[in-house]
Order: sequence, then C-alpha cells, then structure tokens
Amino acid sequence: MVGRNVGHTRRIAAGPTDPETVWISELDQTRAAGTPTVSNGQLYVPVDGISDTARHRYRIHALSAATGDERWQVPLRSEPNAPPAVGGDHIVVTAQRALEQGRIVCFQTRYGDEDWLVDIDARLTAAPTIASGFVYVPDWRGRVHALSISDGSVRWSHHVDADTGGRTFTEPAAALDETLYLGSQSGKTGVVALDATTGETQWKESTQAVTGGPVAHPKGVIVQSHHLVTAFHTDGTRQWSFNVVDGRVRPIAVDDQHVYVSAGNTLYAIDWSGEESWRYEPTRKQVGTPTVTGSTVLIPSEEQLIALSRETGEEQWTTSLEGAGRPIVTPEAIFLPGSDGTVIALGET
Repeated sequence: MVGRNVGHTRRIAAGPTDPETVWISELDQTRAAGTPTVSNGQLYVPVDGISDTARHRYRIHALSAATGDERWQVPLRSEPNAPPAVGGDHIVVTAQRALEQGRIVCFQTRYGDEDWLVDIDARLTAAPTIASGFVYVPDWRGRVHALSISDGSVRWSHHVDADTGGRTFTEPAAALDETLYLGSQSGKTGVVALDATTGETQWKESTQAVTGGPVAHPKGVIVQSHHLVTAFHTDGTRQWSFNVVDGRVRPIAVDDQHVYVSAGNTLYAIDWSGEESWRYEPTRKQVGTPTVTGSTVLIPSEEQLIALSRETGEEQWTTSLEGAGRPIVTPEAIFLPGSDGTVIALGET
C-alpha cells in the first residue's frame, strides 16, 4: 500500500519533484471519487456514483496508474467508509450497511471478482489494515477482528476491556513487529497494544479520547487527542506530549527524524525528544495531510502542493493542485480525487 503502510507513517523513499498533471481520468456516472489506494501499477478508487437505476451506487474502479485507463469496475452493496487496503492479490474494503452494522468485503485484484464478505454487528469507520496475510479491523463496540485474507475466516475476534466498560475504536489499527496498536475514542480511552497472532493485550495506557492515530514506528507510537500529541515507546512507556494550537485532526506523518502534525494553518515538525524542530505557517492558508518523500515533506494547501525540507521546513517547490481530496504519493506520481468525479495524476513530464 504505497502512501499508506501498515504502520500508517505516510513515509515513502522518494516522490516526484515539482510535478505537473500527466493525466485526468473521468469516472463514468460518478458523483464523487474517494481517496485511492495504489499497488503494483494499479489504482483502486472508491466512488459514489449515479445511474439510471439507483440514485446512489457505490463502486470500486481499478485504473492503470501509468495512464488512468480503466481496467475494471465492480459495484459495492454498501457505502465504503475508507480507502481500500491491498495485500497480494486481494483488495479489502470496509463499509457501512446500516448505522450500527458494518461489512468487510474482499475482491481479487485481477478482474475485481468478489472473494469473500463478512458482516459485522457494529459500526465500522476504520480502514482495514493488512499485515502478514491477515486483515485487522476494529469496530465501534470495542472489538478487533482478525480475518484470513485468503478466505475471510476468523483468526480471532476480541472485545477489548469488555469487563470495564469497553472501548470505541474509530480509526484503523497500526501494525509493527507482530503487534497491533489501537486508540480508543470513548468508553475506556487510551492506547492498547495487542498481540497480532492471538489478540491478547500486551499493554494499555490511559489518555484523553484518541482522535487521531495510532501511528507505529520503531521509535514510538504516536496518537493525537484533539490538541495533544503523545508519543509512547513500543513497550507502552510514555515518552512525551506536545500541544498544538488547532485541535482538528488530520493523519500524522512520521520518519526517523520527526513527527509531522498538521493543525489549522500550521505544520509542526516535532523531534523524537518531543521538542519542536520547526514549523511552517503559510499566510492565511490551511495545511493538509503531510507525506514524507525522500528529503521532503509534501503538504496540500489551498490549491497548491508544497514541498518542504525535512531538515529545516524551508520551501523546496510548489505546484498547482487541481484535486479536492487527500493526495496519495508514490515514487512515480501523486494521485488524488478531483472535485467532480475525476482522478488526477501528477508526475514529472
């Protein structure tokens, strides 16, 4: 899953420099395109579509990452709630079939044939996480489900802290070294580490309601609770906390130097001792989700894509941004949904 790995660090080795639009793909009968996922030269795009027979029709479109040409499309029987996850020859989507009813469905990457479907008796808003041949999905009732990616069979399903009031998991699990990290937004709030093989709890630490993360990196596990960003060691020892001015939460990016947090019109670079290294504040502009690519940090900001130095935060280059959604960065191109049911690719021409 280029641009969105199992630890959710949003860190890739390299990306395009000063890119320009190389293709725009108009998706047939589409109201809106969601954030895509890229794997093995293909782009998988969840869409909200319109047709003669249904006012809303949810689909997954597979496009060539090189050209934008459509390979296939398949209908979804429920509304997808997050970008797909891809593992090997399988695409997994989490969806809502009712307010308090979720669904996990798996397709084959070659032609989009449905492999398996599992219904969950709880609300799902988290994207699936695929690691070591298994799909991990947390739900709003405090359960975490581990399914075989090959056939959807249940490896384990645990209700975390059910005896003490339970938890609410709204964001995806982060995986690192056979451990899953989850953050609870309500009920018994805080960070929980589970053994990925058995589902047993390894450690848990109390925090305010977790509204962003976890992000898992060998140097630490990062969560955000509105204005407060907190880092734990992977054994659960608390490292530091850092306050940001704006409590609106966007995905965090992490590398071996910094934790990058977008908050309103400011991007913070926090070092691994919890101190601010630098901040970037474009004049009267909101900054979007950061992605670390090589020696730069990319952020979307009001019709621009801005590249900053990881070391200093100084601008390296900017380019116009025609899309309306969250960019997904690969070494070859940057992909993002447009505002009118299109998908846009930016690259070096």
